[in-house]
Formats: sequence, structure tokens, C-alpha cells
Amino acid sequence: MQKWRQRLTSRGVVCAAWVALCFGVTSAVYLSWLDKLVALTGDRAANWLSMAAGYLFQAAGIAAAVGRLRRGGAGDYGSAMTAAALLFAAVSVPALLTDSVISVVCFGMLMNLLCGGISGLYLYAVGVNVRPERRGLAFGGSYAAATIAVGLLALIDGGRLLHGAWALLIHLPLSVAMALVAAKGRLLAPAGEAPRESAAESPVLLACGVIVLLSAVKNMGFSFPSADIQAGLIPELSRLPYALGLAAAGFINDKNRKYGMACTLAALILPFIMLGLTRESVPSTICWGLDYLFFGFFSVFRVALFLDIADRTGRWYLAPLGHLMGRLGDVAGTVVSLLLLEHRVALIAVTTLAFFPTALLFYRLYRRLYEPEVVQERSAQEVFDTFCLHNDLSAREREVLRMILDNRTNGEIAEALFITESTVKYHVRNVLQKAGCKNRGELQRKYTMALYPQLDAAAPAE
Repeated sequence: MQKWRQRLTSRGVVCAAWVALCFGVTSAVYLSWLDKLVALTGDRAANWLSMAAGYLFQAAGIAAAVGRLRRGGAGDYGSAMTAAALLFAAVSVPALLTDSVISVVCFGMLMNLLCGGISGLYLYAVGVNVRPERRGLAFGGSYAAATIAVGLLALIDGGRLLHGAWALLIHLPLSVAMALVAAKGRLLAPAGEAPRESAAESPVLLACGVIVLLSAVKNMGFSFPSADIQAGLIPELSRLPYALGLAAAGFINDKNRKYGMACTLAALILPFIMLGLTRESVPSTICWGLDYLFFGFFSVFRVALFLDIADRTGRWYLAPLGHLMGRLGDVAGTVVSLLLLEHRVALIAVTTLAFFPTALLFYRLYRRLYEPEVVQERSAQEVFDTFCLHNDLSAREREVLRMILDNRTNGEIAEALFITESTVKYHVRNVLQKAGCKNRGELQRKYTMALYPQLDAAAPAE
């Protein structure tokens, strides 16, 4: 029981639950506003206002969050998130209740702006609070849980709880809860390891271009989410395959970034299938489900990519950039799609022409960002195994050693391994004794010499 309590209250799980709350509230309000917009303006105008203008305002909100985080960092996080959540709650009232087109559009754009700001802030929290090997699942799993929750609400009384005044009975208390959690400031902690490379060495510009192109190509022929209404589907329920894709993408990306990137690139083929089957009702419905399923890989990959870059550079304000670039790509792809909606041949040609440079840049990004790391990690793993074998370390002692090398405290090791601190001290003492070291610093120096023997050879003789 204590083991499960420790797991459920760990920083990563708490952060994932926090992201699920934030995304659940903001996405539910967005869908409620979209329903209002369609009723007042019609499908075509709603497409332009929600997926072009609305997403552009979301991108502006994310950019504002990046700027705020760059200036203030973790110290400014609580106040920024609290203010954004309270303003979001206030703006959602006129956006959902008024019957004036101008009011719905204006307050809706403010709502989208704050929606983007909130997402930028909680992506920063994911980077700081969640361990690197769990970030994909923490993000994808939390998004999946929130998407399922919104889909289940759509089943109640024909989706009444997601529309009009009834929706506010759910949105407002949850928005206030977002603000209260942010005000407590429990989520943030000092960033983990020191930066391994400078911003100039990290392919930030290349990654930005790849994400914009990926999202643009993906959105050509796929007007999310207003196209669901045109296709005769319930938008909330049609996003349930999206939840499955998010969870799968989070798991795959955490296991191996290479497989996550492969699935993301392969999913670009689906728009071509969609365009070829738009007049076939049953196949099109199946394709919509598959498209939503694979859209999860885009959502997770573009976030995981910039979380990796933020981790490498130690500049955590870069964490939301993947979502920002994705939104810009969503806008570009949607605009092209809407402009060429009546010209299918031109739309296919533009999508095809954009696909090839996207694939080439995508491969270049992988080579630049992950391939050297794969070689380095393989070599480091061999050194680690040899070091453990030479010093006759047990399986548990190996786990403790790895965390000592990551500069984890005894308390952090106890939390990660679900054991007591006294047990951790026992294992640390055994590791030091077997390695012939007096303290952690000497152990780390000895391991560094094993990992980089050229340093030992270059050291001056005494």
C-alpha cells in the first residue's frame, strides 16, 4: 500500500494529473465555444474562425508564455499560471453565453489566447517535474485521460453538459481549481542535470521548421475539429481514437524516439488516403478514426522533441516551442486546405510537394539530434555494465549507482525506487565499499575515469 501511495504522490504523477486537468478544462471550453460558433456563423465561417484565427491566437498565447518563462523562470510560474487560469474562467462566461456573433468571436479569441498561454506553462512544468524517460507518457497519457473525460461528458444527455450555461457549471469550478493548484506552487522543482550543450549546438531552428512542416502537411485535407461536423460525426466522441493514439505515442516515444519519429512520419500518408476516399461514407468514417488515432503521434512527438532540446540546453523556456510551432503549422495547413477545398487536384499536388522536403528535413533532424546520442548511450551502457561487473554490484546496487551518478539525493533515490532512506543509505555504503571509494565525489571521479580513460592518461604524473 505504501509503495502505491508513493507512486501516486510522486512528482511526475502529480504533474501528469495537473496537465490532464488543464487540458481537459481548456479543450472542453474550446469545444463548447466551437459549438456556439457553428450555430451562429455556419460551418465554413466557423472553420476559419476556430482553426485559423483561433489557433493563431493560441500560438500567440504560447509565445507570451515562453517570453514570460524566459524572463522569470520557475519563480514567475505560479503567479503567471494563476492569473491565466482566472482570466480564462472569466472570459469563458461571455464566450459561451452571449448570442452576439461579435462578442462570441472577440471573447473566443481571448479564450484561445489564454488557452495557449496555459498550455505553454504546463508544458514547462512537464519538463521540469517529469523524468526524461517518462515525459512522453506523462504528456500523452494526461491528454488521453482528459480527452476520454470530455468524450464521456458528451454521452450525458446528448452533450448538454458541454454547451451553454450547463457547461459553465463544470468549466468554472475546474478553472478555479487550476488557479488554486498553481498558487500552491507544488509542481515546480529545480531543473535536473546541468546543460550538456549550448543553444547554438542544438538544432532549434531545424526542429522548428520540421514541426511547422509536419503539422502543415498533416492538416491539409484534415480540418480539425470542424470537419467532424461536416462529416456528420460528434466531435467530442470522434476524438476518442485520438486518446488511444496519444497514449500509444507517449509509450512508444519513451521507449525509443526512433520508433516514435517513424510512426509520426508514416502518419503523413493518411491525408492522401483521406483525400482519395472523401466521397465514400463508410471508408471515410474509418479513415477519420485512423486519422485521429495517428494525430496523437504528432501531438506527442512535437512536444517530446522540444522537451529533449530544453533538457539538452538547460533552457526550459524552450519546452513549449514544439506546441507553438505545431499550432503555426496547423494554421498554415488549415488555410491551404480551406482555400483549395474545391480544387482537389491542386490540394493533392501541394500536399505532395510539401511531403518530400518534410521527410528529408525530418531525417536530417533525427541524425542531428538523436543518432549521436544513440552511439554515446550504447558506449556509456557498456562502460556502466563493465564497472558494475568489475565491482561485483548487485541489481539493486546498480540502480543506486546509476542514480548516484545522476546526482540524486538519498530522498530522491528512495522515492524513485520505493524504498526507505535507511535502505538507500545501506546500499550506498555497499556501493562505496565495493568500489573502494570514501564518498560520492570519489566514486563519481572514478566512474568518469572509466568512462573517459583519455582524461586519466592526460592527467600530469605526480
